[in-house]
Amino acid sequence: MERLKPLILHFDDVYFYQNRLRSIGKEIDLREISGIRYLCPIERLEEIDRKIPKYRSFITFIGSGDFHYITYLLLRRIREPFNLLVIDNHLDMKETFDGFISCGSWLRNVLNNTYLRYVFYLSLEFIDDSDRVIKVGKDLEELSLYIKMGIPFYISIDKDILNNSIIETNWEQGHLSLDELYKILLHIAIDNILGIDICGEPKPDPFNPYIKKSEEINLKIVSMFLERKDRRIPA
Repeated sequence: MERLKPLILHFDDVYFYQNRLRSIGKEIDLREISGIRYLCPIERLEEIDRKIPKYRSFITFIGSGDFHYITYLLLRRIREPFNLLVIDNHLDMKETFDGFISCGSWLRNVLNNTYLRYVFYLSLEFIDDSDRVIKVGKDLEELSLYIKMGIPFYISIDKDILNNSIIETNWEQGHLSLDELYKILLHIAIDNILGIDICGEPKPDPFNPYIKKSEEINLKIVSMFLERKDRRIPA
């Protein structure tokens, strides 16, 4: 079952305070790469890519939302048509400097992926819906037709979508409850999901009470998906 282990990317120390998660995951230490928080030069992005294994783990933990642009690398490895569901309090479609990618701009880069069909986003922010970027509500009613088409989905989650009574991130937060998040994640059949990544970890401080709360959320999502995934793998 090695291929189903969650992949844990260490850009800072936050997951070193989540030992239960670490015990079930495959870890890659990337802390020696400097100058990549928020804004990453493309040449360092390629260095990160070389250090991440060339298999696609079903669930990847990215760490802080400051590194959400890593989703771009993970999506770049997909070699079949797919849809992207982004659950994030911010729509990361802003412009950035030439030669860089950022946590606020990576969706612009993803739109150049030739295998990507549609981006669906659950966010408080809004852009005019285009042919490929579509805002959805918590009931995901807008997704129903596209799910029936059978094109698989990739799901990218930033925990800043959650109410700050649940977890405290370093970005402005939304109002989603945990029950609402879990309901959304169960909306798409497991066989129709290519992979998931999760960011939005709290400040890496051993005395931060939100770290353990965040670990509980991480473990819950792992159990929700990998147990369902395991049941579909032949003995």
